[in-house]
Amino acid sequence: MKKFDSTSALVPSGQQTVVIKVGTSSLLRDEKHSLNLVSIAGLVEVCRDLKDQGMAVILVSSGAVGVGCQRMGMDDRPSMLAQKQALAAVGQLHLMRCYDDLFSLLGLKCAQVLLTLDNLANRSQYMNSRNTFAELMRYGAIPVVNENDTVAIQGLRFQENDTLSAQMSGACERLSASIAQMVATLVQADWLFLLTDVDCLYSANPNVDPHAQPIHEVYDMRDLQVDTSSRGTQWGTGGMATKLTAARIATAAGCKMAICNSSNPRNILGILAGEKVGTVFHPISCPVKGRKRWILSVPVKGEIWVNEGALASLVDRHASLFSAGITKVIGEFHAQDAVQICDEQGIEVGRGLVNYTSHEVDMIKGMPSRRFSEALGYMGPEEIVHRANCCLLVDDDHHHHHHLGSGGHAEPATPSSGEVMPHAKSSPAELTSLDATGNGHPARGADGHKHGAHCGNGHERGHAAAGVQGAGYARAPLPGHPPLPRPPRAASRSPTRERARHAEHVA
Repeated sequence: MKKFDSTSALVPSGQQTVVIKVGTSSLLRDEKHSLNLVSIAGLVEVCRDLKDQGMAVILVSSGAVGVGCQRMGMDDRPSMLAQKQALAAVGQLHLMRCYDDLFSLLGLKCAQVLLTLDNLANRSQYMNSRNTFAELMRYGAIPVVNENDTVAIQGLRFQENDTLSAQMSGACERLSASIAQMVATLVQADWLFLLTDVDCLYSANPNVDPHAQPIHEVYDMRDLQVDTSSRGTQWGTGGMATKLTAARIATAAGCKMAICNSSNPRNILGILAGEKVGTVFHPISCPVKGRKRWILSVPVKGEIWVNEGALASLVDRHASLFSAGITKVIGEFHAQDAVQICDEQGIEVGRGLVNYTSHEVDMIKGMPSRRFSEALGYMGPEEIVHRANCCLLVDDDHHHHHHLGSGGHAEPATPSSGEVMPHAKSSPAELTSLDATGNGHPARGADGHKHGAHCGNGHERGHAAAGVQGAGYARAPLPGHPPLPRPPRAASRSPTRERARHAEHVA
């Protein structure tokens, strides 16, 4: 058997990967207290059709707790965590047996993959999970993914099926990426489909607002003006707001995401064929890559709100986040935890690994870095979130120009094939990030070196921070500027190499 390199692309070049997420409410028939076999069978047939078209398919399925409730004859979902975990163990077995029977009838192989937030937050386990998916797809099996509810507590305690961590009561709302979005990011999927109980995204809830308008294309999440206040059913608790959160993360990772009605799974094939069904969220023009994909999967522990000046530096110049631009801190987090970075309205624009605790950030917010030692008693890194650890979920303002397309939706002004999208304000003076007062802050790493601006995907212009907090640098000239000088050769060379060089010259 040919050896497979798990560090390479997960699927052969040119093959598309599709991740499909189906929720609890789509799998159950409340009136019959049983599985919705028609819906599940239709979904399995769509997976077969996608495989026939040469695509790799991953199915993310909720429903373990809901199926367990029905198997045990319970009319209401329990509130105790231990009860939910026990019911998940009952329901997961029954649900996977159903999937295995239906896939086997069509001559397909499936596999069960159980994940938790902790699995994907750990970099080593994240990579091991990626390698497992690579092998399963090489075998031609269809992974059926669910949260490991018997050991996980986040998804059961707050139970957002699309977003594992939930909107908490009080002022703090902690939204982490969904299992479906995490898997799509992990395997570098081309498409993520969220099957739900609505046809598409609407400007308001169509069940209560007769003036709600369908939205079929979304090119920039900042252009959305929608009401997402409604929540899901008693069995499936994920509302539209959680799906939009998943869309922000998936599109930031370069994945197209679509919402369509689970009652007709063949809408997936229609969307792939270009039909105007459902809602398609297009990826940002400069998606994150490499290690930053993993950062998107780390559960967030809190929020940091920034003012307009800091937001402009983050989005337009891809600079680090400094304390002078911070206006509010929400939640409790430790150094190197993941946090949401929000604008002054609380809208998430990015995520990153923070260098200080929530208490310390609250003490130094709005303060210039030179005063850190006065407030904290020590002088730490200048950056609250270093740009090497910051993932933007939106395009910069240069990519935010749109024109109205023939379909009535906003389309971005994108370059022709092969053309590089230029960065706005790329002069050397722009390599300075602005603090809240408008004063210039050189963008520095923890080691004190100045860095250049970058594209938000791990590749930087100027001296690029290749690792955490300026651990390594790659030399590259700025556009329109002369090449950087080559570093001087080491003063001493290996004696063995010198003798070999001399012998070659003599010969």
